[in-house]
Amino acid sequence: MNSWYWRDWILFAASMRKVEKLFLIAIVVFFVLPLKAQNGTLTPYSRYGIGQLAEQSVGINKAMGGIGIGLRERNTLNIANPASYSTVDTLTFLFDFGFSLSNCNFQENGVRLNARNASVDYIAMQFRIVRNLGFTMSLMPVSNTGYSFSETSVIRSDEDGNLTATNSYGGEGGLRKVAAGLGWAPFKWLSAGVDAGYVFGDITHIITNRYNESTVFTKNKAYYASMRGLNLDFGLQTGFNAGKGKLTLGLVYSPMTALNDDTYILDQIINSSSVEEVSDTVRMSNAFALPEKFGAGLTYSHEKWLAGADVSYERWGGSGLFFGESGRDRIKVSLGGMYQPERNHRNLFRRSSYRAGLFYSQPYFNVGNMAGPVEYGASAGISLPIINHWNNLIEINISGQYVHCKPSAAGQITEDYLRLSIGLAFNERWFTKWKVE
Repeated sequence: MNSWYWRDWILFAASMRKVEKLFLIAIVVFFVLPLKAQNGTLTPYSRYGIGQLAEQSVGINKAMGGIGIGLRERNTLNIANPASYSTVDTLTFLFDFGFSLSNCNFQENGVRLNARNASVDYIAMQFRIVRNLGFTMSLMPVSNTGYSFSETSVIRSDEDGNLTATNSYGGEGGLRKVAAGLGWAPFKWLSAGVDAGYVFGDITHIITNRYNESTVFTKNKAYYASMRGLNLDFGLQTGFNAGKGKLTLGLVYSPMTALNDDTYILDQIINSSSVEEVSDTVRMSNAFALPEKFGAGLTYSHEKWLAGADVSYERWGGSGLFFGESGRDRIKVSLGGMYQPERNHRNLFRRSSYRAGLFYSQPYFNVGNMAGPVEYGASAGISLPIINHWNNLIEINISGQYVHCKPSAAGQITEDYLRLSIGLAFNERWFTKWKVE
């Protein structure tokens, strides 16, 4: 075999100890820190389906409205399409993680409420195994569930006073995915990739009906689901010269993922002494699944700038029952671009990258008999490249995002989000061969 083949394998094996240590740190960051933080959502809409869907993207994608299916930039970590993994070079190890801070404004019938939270968004790493074959591992949320609200109404009013009923709603949990993928470029103009992921998580919803008179019993209804399943994502990218730039077309496909779930609904009636009077449990099977997905993206890149668009279609209508409720097919459209004045300029802001984007997304769940809210969003950000004295690159990705959730029917809550996302991308030259004299 060619000498470069054995050289790449030797360099790959020598670096694995660093990879193992860094991945252990990543696991601690992703799984331990969220135990003391919120899971990224406070919206009442997360009580539907599997919760509020999380963006399957890293810092650079978030700043460009989420585009990435057709994005193919050298030594840039992009998990939106596994075909892009083949762009990493022999000397480079990429490590990227991000978190976000958000403020949400809820509005219903003239009443406004603000809420703030924080979350760890993703952790990912990438390096080359051999020439034209890149490897990526990532951990990220698939969905988040987190809400707590109540409503009180007067049932009866007489000389003895008012009888009031309070309905309280609460939920928590979500799904997570750990994935490993390969991207291979057999030709300069073609790359193919696959991600294999393990999806897991728990979701709990509790509804409590309580009265202000002790003679009226309290009713509890709880929904529990523990889910797990194997998920596959496939990707293709092809590129060719067009004018003074390069045009890249990307395609992605994910088959439906059946989630092996332990799901049940618990009904309880509790007396004034907090003693259970009646209890009934209904168990369900095959109550959840992740949908079949199709996506396409087109990107045109020039020396200093790029522009692109993505469109994806998700078949939630046939994917799962969500505790007996069906979903809706979902379409998402994203537009985005990037501008970098001068890649190697001494001035930090001249060699920084500036990104912006827009997106539109349909709901995948129903609220009653009507569709959930439609989402419109805009984002903008900057990537600050900092080079240390070992010639390694640390890129700080800072982006802001505005999201407006517009109700599809009267009586639904209007939501407006402002999110600040911060990502740290480490471009380490771990595989450099040193000469000793």
